[in-house]
Amino acid sequence: MYQVMIIDDNYLSVEGIRHNINWTSMDACVSQKVYDGQTALEILEKEQVDLIISDIEMAQLNGLEMAEKALRINPSIKIILISAFDKFEYARQAIRLGAFDYVEKPLDYTYLSSIIEKALHTLQQERHNLDILNRSKPAMIENFFSELIHSSSDEARYSLNNYPDYLNLKLDYHYFQAAIIRIENADEVKSKFGIEEYHLRLMSLTDQIKESFCNAFSLVYILTNFNKLIVFLGHDYVNAKIFQSSSSELFSRLSDSLRGRVFEISIGIGTVIKYLWNMPVSYENASKALEYSFFFPQKNIFDIRDTKRKEIPSELFTSQNEEQLIQLICKKQTADIHDWIQKLSANLLENYGSKQLIFIQIYSLLGRLLKFMYEMDINTEETEHEIIDTYHRMEYAVSSSEIFQLLEEVCYNICQKLETSVQNHHAHICSATIEYIRTHYQDASLCLKDIADHVNVSPAHLSALFKKNQKQNISDVIANARIDAACQLLSNSSASLKEISARIGYTNQYYFSSCFKKKIGMTPSIYREKHLN
Repeated sequence: MYQVMIIDDNYLSVEGIRHNINWTSMDACVSQKVYDGQTALEILEKEQVDLIISDIEMAQLNGLEMAEKALRINPSIKIILISAFDKFEYARQAIRLGAFDYVEKPLDYTYLSSIIEKALHTLQQERHNLDILNRSKPAMIENFFSELIHSSSDEARYSLNNYPDYLNLKLDYHYFQAAIIRIENADEVKSKFGIEEYHLRLMSLTDQIKESFCNAFSLVYILTNFNKLIVFLGHDYVNAKIFQSSSSELFSRLSDSLRGRVFEISIGIGTVIKYLWNMPVSYENASKALEYSFFFPQKNIFDIRDTKRKEIPSELFTSQNEEQLIQLICKKQTADIHDWIQKLSANLLENYGSKQLIFIQIYSLLGRLLKFMYEMDINTEETEHEIIDTYHRMEYAVSSSEIFQLLEEVCYNICQKLETSVQNHHAHICSATIEYIRTHYQDASLCLKDIADHVNVSPAHLSALFKKNQKQNISDVIANARIDAACQLLSNSSASLKEISARIGYTNQYYFSSCFKKKIGMTPSIYREKHLN
């Protein structure tokens, strides 16, 4: 039942409102009758009041002043203000202060009843929405952390600053950190167990993480994505080093506990930060750390500190060196490729005897080789599988020579693919040349330049390439196409030799007859006598 307070320094006015409104039909009752504004505020501090009906013109504290202070005490309370004066300024101030409505005296109780009903109905809707909002707080917390990592630090501080208190989140710790747990076999698990079971197991993993981390960290919040978990940690450790050490140890234990289980995971650990609003930086570093899972498939925990620990010397890893290897592959000089890789191996082992650095260099080289194959329009699917297999095999390599042997094998395979691709490319050019001649031999102006422009190569290159692959000159192919067409016309039409000559691309009838006799061994006329149907 709604609790109503009536305020007026006139006793009869209070009683008039109390007795002339059907409160029961509105599920309301007049719980407080007050005769000055200050007493009303004191009651509001202690008692639940849903609706206030108050006169404006009162001594000491008037209705407008009382309404303003009442709304500070209870922002959701509804206030209907009454005045005996027809003053627009009163109405304007009442609405500006947040009052629900303004009614003039003398009172029309029927009209006042309708205003009260509207106020209580609005209150009912607001309480319903508030209930929905409270039940939505878990989703709001999820949105808070999602927005936190996908905004810049300044944007997050500006747009989210008021939410921790509203959502009852304690986020004033000394240090924070973000980490990403990626489910590497998510598609496989979904296919095997179904979507529902996959997410149930993901929820169980979330519970396991919370239980494992809750003793070491005050804040453990996990944002669940379809194929990854984003872990937010916060605590009042003495320094960042202790924080980092604690989180690294717990993530290592988590990884060990999941080995051989349903989920195969990779973990990216971001930097430890001092301020909550810098969480986007920690998350971004966790993402960068996780990228190294492609470089080092034998590992499954990647700390951003490890990825920055060593600088790769530029004098050893340059694009110029990569281009040297590309040139050797283009020339298919396998012996020189072997020497180049051996020299690279010696330089790396002499100056930086690190398996990780060797992996990084091989990754760089293989990436450049793949790019080269794309540029040459060579199908890379098989090579990509070979590279993935190379990474798996590197995991079990026991010496540096084995690792560089794997790189050498990939280079040799690309040489073979390049040779096949070049042959296919040349065959395609020759095929396109022949097809163009077949459809344009009637053109008397047909020449090598026209054909070269069509297949997009130079005339000299086309002439040499065609001769090498087809064992004949382009001019011979043109002549053969024209003579073959002449044979068809001579055998199946009564067109004159002059007409036939013009239709197959010869401007001179006698030159046509000469070419025909040279190829067929007889004149066009004799050929027609023998073959005319």
